[in-house]
Amino acid sequence: MPELQEKIKAVVKLGELLREFTSSYSTDNKAGTEMDPLFQKLEAALVLAGHKNGWFTADQVLFAFEVWGNCLEEKNLLAWLKPYEISGNRDQTVALIMAGNIPLVGFHDLLAVILSGHKALVKLSSNDNVLLPALVDILDNMVPGMQDLIRFEEARLSSYDKVIATGSNNTSRYFEYYFSSKPHVIRKNRNSVALLTGNETKESLIALGQDVFQYYGLGCRSVSKIFVPEGYSFEI
Repeated sequence: MPELQEKIKAVVKLGELLREFTSSYSTDNKAGTEMDPLFQKLEAALVLAGHKNGWFTADQVLFAFEVWGNCLEEKNLLAWLKPYEISGNRDQTVALIMAGNIPLVGFHDLLAVILSGHKALVKLSSNDNVLLPALVDILDNMVPGMQDLIRFEEARLSSYDKVIATGSNNTSRYFEYYFSSKPHVIRKNRNSVALLTGNETKESLIALGQDVFQYYGLGCRSVSKIFVPEGYSFEI
């Protein structure tokens, strides 16, 4: 199996690919990329994800690709991992039950598991079951053996040591009961709010608009309620 430095290398290369891919779309400059099999894989995943989930429009998926591309620079990964002692971790299998509200919503959990020295057993949401497998295939292309760290499972989960599960308030109660015998992290429904004072700049309000409408408001960090002082003017 790949060592930590090889894993980081694969993830950094994936970030470079995502940045190149989103740049080629934003500039409509695809010369030299149309024959690249990795670009073709990303484009096929983008199109198929949109067909299977109408909320995953091309611009929303491209935004997710762009954000992750910028996150996966080597300096960012090293800064993220620096506080943790990873070398002494015992190889375990972590079950990941992923949500599907926004594109690649479970990618952070997957990276955390494999970069901390464990294997991932992944249960995908039917709403987001295209993009992540495509990225895993690309990671394996970057560094052979990465795919051995990740197994996607459609049936009942078995043979795992720990659990990270994300769902609604209703499913979280089921998760708490079902996974009570295993170390677990259960995430429930979350909503975000914005508190305005009246001193916001035009740029701040434009950014707030993105926080409200990005991913059609389906993200747990999407602002769904705004508190303002009495008499607040929404004129920009």
